[in-house]
Amino acid sequence: MLRRVASQKTGLIGFILVAIVLLAAVAAPIVAPYDPYEMNMDEALQPPSWSHPLGTDVLGRDMMSRLVYGARISLKVSVLSRLISLLIGTLLGLLAGYIGGRIDTLVMRLADVTLAYPGLLLLIAVIAAVGPSLSSLTIALGIVGWAAVARIVRAQVLSIKEREYILAIRALGSRPESIVLRHLLPNCLSQMIIIFSMGLGMGIMAESSMSFLGLGAQPPAPSWGSMISSGLDYLRVAPWLSLAPGIGITIAVLGFNLLGDAFRDVLDPKLRNL
Repeated sequence: MLRRVASQKTGLIGFILVAIVLLAAVAAPIVAPYDPYEMNMDEALQPPSWSHPLGTDVLGRDMMSRLVYGARISLKVSVLSRLISLLIGTLLGLLAGYIGGRIDTLVMRLADVTLAYPGLLLLIAVIAAVGPSLSSLTIALGIVGWAAVARIVRAQVLSIKEREYILAIRALGSRPESIVLRHLLPNCLSQMIIIFSMGLGMGIMAESSMSFLGLGAQPPAPSWGSMISSGLDYLRVAPWLSLAPGIGITIAVLGFNLLGDAFRDVLDPKLRNL
């Protein structure tokens, strides 16, 4: 599967961009030339140079160091929140699709209510209730994103559960939990991989947006969103303060979106046969 993804031009570009972001996050202590929290007022607002490749911020902190450490925060929040959404959405989607009846109606109406609210406003409401922090942002993103996953999984289950082999297994006396875990869930894995990979870029954007508003990572944490926010007042005299994290967000989101598209093209049999 990975070879097929890499054989596509978009998949290869996405893989390279994602690899750059992942490498920067994992090897941040090696890649970062300075401590991202170390302040040096004598070097405040220094432009890009050999000693500071991406310049320094208003407190004299190295922007390149904060950028690579910020990749850790964005990836951590995005991955964990998508896993929470995938877990909740898959569980409820399987129950709604297989059991049907009142369970299906209840789950779908909850999904409709969740999707009816703008995602950003719902995130702000949840975080305002529990307090701004990375952990609360991760949980809020996971809760907000479950509805779309549940609807996709439910649709997949509804198309599979009436097929002949499922009816035959049910007629032979197989237990419902065995049918769900051994036959329905594996047939949903391709959709789950696509949802997860394409949702990572959205998670990074959501984390950056909330940190930009001050509802995500709190200072002095080097979050990309808060770095852009703190650099707005110095956009004319020090544009690198907002430009560097903006480019980081662009590379990460573009990479995950291209990689998600490539996974969709490889895993979706309808698209593969075109």
